[in-house]
Amino acid sequence: MKKDITQKALFYFMQYGFKSFTMDDLANNLGISKKSLYEQFSSKSELVEATLDYALEMSCHQVDKFVLGEGSVIENVFRNQKEVQNLFNLISTKPIWELKKYFPKTYERMEIEFTKSDALFIDKLLEKGWQEGLFRKNINVSFYKVFYSSVQRLRTFSDTFDEREFPFWDTIYTLMEYFFRIIVNEKGLQELENVLKKVKSQ
Repeated sequence: MKKDITQKALFYFMQYGFKSFTMDDLANNLGISKKSLYEQFSSKSELVEATLDYALEMSCHQVDKFVLGEGSVIENVFRNQKEVQNLFNLISTKPIWELKKYFPKTYERMEIEFTKSDALFIDKLLEKGWQEGLFRKNINVSFYKVFYSSVQRLRTFSDTFDEREFPFWDTIYTLMEYFFRIIVNEKGLQELENVLKKVKSQ
């Protein structure tokens, strides 16, 4: 029951915000009493921490799956990003903004875990891309890790991109495209263009 509550709570928090969506709202949506909810989680802070653990388990702690698969590393990353989009159903930065403001300790832990995950992801990404002959050899890996992580935070954890002009997921996919354009060689560029055609046709 606890895991089911955590999964559904994360879904609702991603939709409505960590502050805006209350424990009363959650109990009503789950069809249980508020007392039963608090028997599982003694506070909303405890529940928010649990949702972060679940989110990390489903994304950051499974870096390998983002680069592995039947297709090229470029195709795999775009496909798995789509799975993340469907899993968390995050449609704006509002939930992240509320997490930072009202649950700062959880937000700080998330930042640390995502930074570690980003560095590991880049290592796996480059290794696979080099094996497939898609990426340039002369990449400053240390610089690229900092660049990648910083730009990711710019989209996900700030209001730099006005969502009226730059819809959340459109911007995520555009950033991914640009991340690849920086590191691909001629063969990789052809593969990227092929993948983008498939993505845009879906």
